[in-house]
Amino acid sequence: MKKKQVEHRMILTTIPPALDIGFTAVTSVSNLVFMFENPNDYPVQFHFEFERFKITPDRGQLAPGSKINFTLTYAPQQAEVIVASIIMHIQYEQPRVIKVSGIGKYPFLQLNTKKLNFETLLIGKTVTKEITIKNQSEVTAQFQITKMIDDEFKDNAFSLDYYQGVIPQKSTFLIKVTYQPQILNVSVIRYKVICQGGNELTFECVGSAVEHAVYLSEKSINFGEIKIGNQATKLLTIHNDSNLATSYQFYTDMNNIFSFNKIRGLIQGKSFDRIIVTFTPRHTINYYERVYCVASNQIKFVDLIGTCYDLLIKPIPLLQQHIDNFRRRVIQGKLSEVDFKYMENSYLMKINQQNQSNLQGEWQENPNQTVQYKELMLPPSSDYRLIKFSEDFIDFGYVECYSQSGARELELHNRLNCKLTIFWTIQTHPTVNGEKVPVFTVSPETQSAHANSKCKFSISFRPTKSSYYYFQYIQFFAIKYNPKLTKKILDSVKNNKGSILNESFGNNANLKLSQTGITNQKNTIDFTSKEMIPTFSGQIGCVGHSFGINSQPYIPIVELRPSNKLYFPPCTIEESVYQTVEFINKSDTPIYFNFSPDPTRTFRVFPNQGLIFGKSSQMIIVEFVPVENKAYNQTLVCHMNHQSSNQITLQAIGYCSTPSLKLQNDGKVFFPPSFIGVYSRQKLTVHNESRVPMSYSIDVPEKYQSELYIEPSSGQIKPNEVLHLDCQFIPYKKNKEYRIKVPMSATEILADNQNLIGYHIPGSGNQDFPLEQRKPIELSYQFEIFGKGTDGELELNVKQIDFNIIKVNFNTKKYATLINNSDCTFYIELVLRPKNKDKDKIDHQIISLINRSFTLDLQNGIIAANSKLDIGIMFNPIEVCEFDLVLDVIATEKNPKAPKGPNYQNKKIVSQKCKLEIKAKGNYPLLKIADVRNDSISVATLWENFQINQINSELAKDLNEDEQKFLKIEQLTFDQAQQLQKRLRSYDWNFGYLPSKPQVKSRKIVITIQNIGGTDLEWQFKLPSDHQIDLEPWADPGEPTEEDTFEKAILEKNIFQIRPKGGVIAPKCFKDIELIYTPCNLDEQLKQKGISNESHFLRVVLQILNGKPLVLNLKGTTLAPLEGRLAVKKNSFELPETPVGLLQPVKYPIEIQNVGSSKVSYKTIIQELDIEGEVIDSQFNVFDIQNPQGSLLPNEKQYLYCLFKPLEQKIYYFELLVEVSDMVKVIQPVKLAIQGRGYANQPKNQIQKQTIEIPRQRSHKSPIGSKVFFSLEEIDFGELLPLKSAHRMIILYNQSADRKFTFDFGGSQFILSNNRPGLCCGDEFLIEPIQGELEAQSFIELKLTLTAASTPSVYEGECECSISWENKNQQINTSQISQNSQAITVDKETLFLRIKKKSSLNVELVNSFKQPPPPIHNAMAHPFQQLLGQIITEVLTDSHTDQILRALDQQPITLYQPEQQHQEGEDIQAEDLTIPRDYKDYKTMFLEEEFIELTDLIMENTFFNIIQETTRKECDLLRISKTFVTPANK
Repeated sequence: MKKKQVEHRMILTTIPPALDIGFTAVTSVSNLVFMFENPNDYPVQFHFEFERFKITPDRGQLAPGSKINFTLTYAPQQAEVIVASIIMHIQYEQPRVIKVSGIGKYPFLQLNTKKLNFETLLIGKTVTKEITIKNQSEVTAQFQITKMIDDEFKDNAFSLDYYQGVIPQKSTFLIKVTYQPQILNVSVIRYKVICQGGNELTFECVGSAVEHAVYLSEKSINFGEIKIGNQATKLLTIHNDSNLATSYQFYTDMNNIFSFNKIRGLIQGKSFDRIIVTFTPRHTINYYERVYCVASNQIKFVDLIGTCYDLLIKPIPLLQQHIDNFRRRVIQGKLSEVDFKYMENSYLMKINQQNQSNLQGEWQENPNQTVQYKELMLPPSSDYRLIKFSEDFIDFGYVECYSQSGARELELHNRLNCKLTIFWTIQTHPTVNGEKVPVFTVSPETQSAHANSKCKFSISFRPTKSSYYYFQYIQFFAIKYNPKLTKKILDSVKNNKGSILNESFGNNANLKLSQTGITNQKNTIDFTSKEMIPTFSGQIGCVGHSFGINSQPYIPIVELRPSNKLYFPPCTIEESVYQTVEFINKSDTPIYFNFSPDPTRTFRVFPNQGLIFGKSSQMIIVEFVPVENKAYNQTLVCHMNHQSSNQITLQAIGYCSTPSLKLQNDGKVFFPPSFIGVYSRQKLTVHNESRVPMSYSIDVPEKYQSELYIEPSSGQIKPNEVLHLDCQFIPYKKNKEYRIKVPMSATEILADNQNLIGYHIPGSGNQDFPLEQRKPIELSYQFEIFGKGTDGELELNVKQIDFNIIKVNFNTKKYATLINNSDCTFYIELVLRPKNKDKDKIDHQIISLINRSFTLDLQNGIIAANSKLDIGIMFNPIEVCEFDLVLDVIATEKNPKAPKGPNYQNKKIVSQKCKLEIKAKGNYPLLKIADVRNDSISVATLWENFQINQINSELAKDLNEDEQKFLKIEQLTFDQAQQLQKRLRSYDWNFGYLPSKPQVKSRKIVITIQNIGGTDLEWQFKLPSDHQIDLEPWADPGEPTEEDTFEKAILEKNIFQIRPKGGVIAPKCFKDIELIYTPCNLDEQLKQKGISNESHFLRVVLQILNGKPLVLNLKGTTLAPLEGRLAVKKNSFELPETPVGLLQPVKYPIEIQNVGSSKVSYKTIIQELDIEGEVIDSQFNVFDIQNPQGSLLPNEKQYLYCLFKPLEQKIYYFELLVEVSDMVKVIQPVKLAIQGRGYANQPKNQIQKQTIEIPRQRSHKSPIGSKVFFSLEEIDFGELLPLKSAHRMIILYNQSADRKFTFDFGGSQFILSNNRPGLCCGDEFLIEPIQGELEAQSFIELKLTLTAASTPSVYEGECECSISWENKNQQINTSQISQNSQAITVDKETLFLRIKKKSSLNVELVNSFKQPPPPIHNAMAHPFQQLLGQIITEVLTDSHTDQILRALDQQPITLYQPEQQHQEGEDIQAEDLTIPRDYKDYKTMFLEEEFIELTDLIMENTFFNIIQETTRKECDLLRISKTFVTPANK
């Protein structure tokens, strides 16, 4: 044993140590098969331990070298997750533990529809529809379909191709349903789909069968008057308008008086069949016969009429009107002896104008199918026949050939109140010799029968062939004939006397005896009356044969069509339904058939017996008249050829149903509590368990008619139909518990064809005593409705929803949950309205915009008790908008049946339950250019060259129509896209001028864009090459235009580069874009001529996804060597507004720069223009240039100093022409438009014009921009008084990680020295320190001081700061640095500090301000003279002097300024010029009265002259010559 253990090899198995079975359907089984293999040469025992999973076999022995399979079974009984262990014990080995998991899951099936409506279908046709079963679960589902049988009626109209199957998980199963109706019926069948371990489903199949559209071309054929011995033919057509063939048969003998060339046949669909009817009269009488035809279970008839005459007897012609009126009499029971007397003499009564019918009313004969079937199938011996026989059928049995049978007595009973003459029609049959002799004979052939009496006839049978069958319907005609009356009328006409006729009608009367009557008068009289006793016809069937004992009888071969099972439509007690079956004789010999009577008398066959000739057929009619409510399955036995062994059975299956309805839940309906005025809805089902159609009516009590509605309240229910009623309950009383009882009545609907009033029952239509019809069954039921009206509270899980900013035409959706913790059902309406808006001042445009921008998943609806409802709110802005809204949750009345009108609106129940605040903004993606930088050009210059302000202004506007179309440019054609792009707004991005020389440094401009919107912004620069399509080599691109060639060359040489060309910016974030201009010559001809001056142009589109598109024109110019070029920032300038009356002009600098490489000179020419732009000749020097000519070195920057001194209050227009020349000629004219405004009275609150928006500091720290910057780049010193100082402080930063730099303001053109005025126009501007060194990652404070000069000036410009970076490796040649590098190392760059300053433009202040005169230094002068000189000096420089002078200037002087007239009541406020005086201050002593007199006497003229010369520099002749120094109070 130990040896075996040592040599034991592991048992091999395919089962893994961990096994997941996965999903298994509940009640289903999952089986997994595994294998054991014993590699040893000895047997090994094994067994398993398990609980939840089963293994078979669970134990056993493995033979040496053998294999065995075992099965792991998982059969969940409920939905659960099972994780269990199976221990596998193997002999000589350690137990193995296997982890097994499985999930039991309920399968779930769904149907794509619950009802298949096949609508109407022709009997015999087939149509198929499909229904899909979908398995929504994760497990395989097994299903079975069964028919829901409610009664014993066998409706086989529907069939399925599958009644069971298996559906894999997440799969579908297709079921085909076939509808093939065999009977005229409305079929409603319900099927149940049973899923094993899962749910159950039901679906309904509905179909209505219709019969063939068969009809006869004529209902009456009148052959007219035929002379005896002759015959007449008429054509009768039977039509089939259906698209399916059908059989037909006429029930008549082919050899009768009215004979048919064929009495049976088949009509194809949409076709017809022609039948020839021959009239062969034998007696001079009127003939009438009604022949019935059956086709597709429908019965039709044709009335055949004819008159036979000879030379002696001419009967009055019989018309269809006579037939109809007589049948009407029979139905009404007007067949008394008096009635017959009336009919006999009706033609005389007409002649005497006394033909008044005693028929009642305008009653019409009932033409329904049942009555016609009844009349056709009425037995000859029936008591309802007017002429009845004692026998229904005569069977002579066997008679030897040429032998006369014994006479069979047939008694005829005349039940009419008139004497009849009977004429039998004896048919002949050919013998073996060809002789025609009668087989069935009647004796006597003609006999009279008195009224209400009987007469007897003898009928015998004599066969003319042996071993042959004979069958005949012996036909008779019975007439009421009065020879005396007829003879009298004929004699009167022949005698031409006309006494009787003249007495009746007068001299103009007409008489017509017949169609062949002879008259000797001009006019004839219509001898036709409305009524006449018609001819009566009938027949008796006779059969006989000549098959002897030793004769071999015919062997019948019969087929029943459609089958030997005959299904009848369901009906009720005493109703009659009919079906037909076709007996087809397959043999060549005739077959005699005879049906045995039904012992239950439920089924009746017509004809009960007959003869079917070889290869022919016979249409058999079976009537079903049930006597009790049950299912019938009766076998009808038909014997053939008089042999009991030859028989065939017909299975007649019918169902008699009694009306019955079933209410769902016994009619009890429970509604949950709901808010008052809110309707609740429940579906009720009413099942018509019978096969009888019923009508119903539901009567809600009047008390609750405004609170309860059941619809439809009346209607019809088809057999076996489930009617779905809609019950709506609206409580209007709070806290009331309702229990409403609603009666329902149901009445059986009797079929129209069950009205049995007809000719087959004489007197059934008597209006006084009509035939009693069966009354419909009435049933009563009751509904009970339970409900309650109540109230509760609603709440939202959030109080506010903020959508932030959403792009226009984009959308986002957020949810709020409405919570109903009450036991009340509410009908809610969600209303969006502006917050804090007066309801009386509703802006309908805002409401319309709200409705178009917001979409609610639920605008109104029901929220059930103790439930939650998620409300999805979608914000889809269609234009730029901003909303602050409130979503009101309103519980309101919901009664769709409530009356409408203005009065009702005021009574509507409304209650606001909660509300939700909603904030949202809709905007296009908003992009803004925040900054633009270059290492040698100021931000202000770039801002102007790149039209940043215009672009930002345009980007802030809404999209116009063309821009909205551009968003969908891919939908346009190429030509349309080009035209659209041309209509877009375009802006220039001017890179300026660069010298044309080898290895010129590219101009890199870093432009910073910012997403100022609230959503991500996707942007892209589209170059012309982005739209090109690579053509195939064989394609002919055509000749490119000059513009295309130039554009292509620019793209190929990368003259303009944009990096990156696109991206996405988060809200409030920045993005730096490098614009690189690398000039080179494109025109080889220019290069050959040595001309390198060239302009470059490229059109690109800045596309913002769902935002505004812009067309940008990239421009750059290269200048030829030794070429000068004067550049200005802009071509139009607006001078500062200047007051009228300044003695000194305001100075305004215009920056000019020589951007070329050669010295240039300039000269200015000024022209004043009017508002229309025309040159005017002005005598006054209002505008001038301080430096009208000069020169500029290469890259030198100077200023043109504009001097503006307006004389009038108006706007001045000037054209400044700057002629630029080199050493030889004028090379460049520059025109500048100058505009300035003068004013006299400055408004107190002057509206400041919006200045150009230029960044005051770096927008953000750029990874590709400069590492040095100011804390502020714009210093505004504001408005300064003359000689006043202002101080500012900024910080200079070095953000480099490892490099230091030196800075220097000394080389700036801004001018920090007094030798060159520069931008400051003579002001003193100091920067401390003016130069220095700054280490890496450090900063320095800079102090700025500006001292205004005495002359006024207004300026704004840049102060340049040169930055020189320390270069650790001096050997690096900066010119060799790659131009395409993302971070170009710059050793030198320039920072620009923008300075703004404005002088105070107060006229008095400017005009009075002067430099103090030098002090008087005369030691020999008298002390008083020195004192007086000091006093005068201080007086002239003191501010009080200016105040006194202003007061004098404001005195009214007529020639200078008219005195202002103040209105009455206006307070005149005089300026208080009182000067506070201090007697200790010698500076004011001269203002005292004592000193004034002395001054007037000694220095009047001298003081006046001094004042005039020192203050005004001229003599004002308009003022009175007097002392200027006057007391303040005077």
